[in-house]
Amino acid sequence: MLLFVFGFGVFGSTVLIPQILQSLYGYRAIDAGLVLGPGAFVITLVAPVVAQLIQRQLVSTRTLLAISLAIGGATMWYYGTFTLGTDYAHYALARAYQGLGYGFFFVPVNVLAYSQLRPDQNNRASSLTNLFRNWGGSVGIAFMTTITERREQFHQSNLGSGLAASSQQLNSRLTELTNYLVSKGFTGPDASAAANGYLYHQLQNQATLLSFMDCFRVIAWLTLGTAALLLLVQRFKPAGKPQAAH
Repeated sequence: MLLFVFGFGVFGSTVLIPQILQSLYGYRAIDAGLVLGPGAFVITLVAPVVAQLIQRQLVSTRTLLAISLAIGGATMWYYGTFTLGTDYAHYALARAYQGLGYGFFFVPVNVLAYSQLRPDQNNRASSLTNLFRNWGGSVGIAFMTTITERREQFHQSNLGSGLAASSQQLNSRLTELTNYLVSKGFTGPDASAAANGYLYHQLQNQATLLSFMDCFRVIAWLTLGTAALLLLVQRFKPAGKPQAAH
């Protein structure tokens, strides 16, 4: 279950973040990749330290997993507070926090998976751990793709219902945009159509952002809720070096 949730969160968020950056903020693919980079860098730094903590039995595996889930859930919730004005630094910092949580997860969960097995059972265990992780990732990607579309329609309907034709703020904004476009050389009808199109585009962007934020909150609640499973983890002493991640 831990690996399923891990795959769900990792692959789900990894799909969401580039989509958000490219569709709402105008990032290029390489720019979106640079946002993901700090997370991988933090994992590279933290994972060896965690391995030493386990090998020397300074911190229990259950404690490390609890730290991982807490950081991961908090990071997903932090993502859920972003707006259309959020800059690169905040996204990169959130990704680094996310990498910190994952850095506390990789080694402990593998040690836990192999803790009760004989050496001749390791190959089968490796297949099962990969299965659950990839299964969680597949479900996460499918779920996020579906829920973003449905929540976008929901939010667009809600936001649109608050923009009545008699709305003073809406009409004032339309008039302001129309007059600005006319001053730039647009004809009256073209300026009016362009102003309406611009405001509709802004409405779509707001609805899309809210749908992405809903997905991050789902991952956050699922990650934090999974922490209760750690109460079922039996105490054990790791023998030898921890298993490498597959």
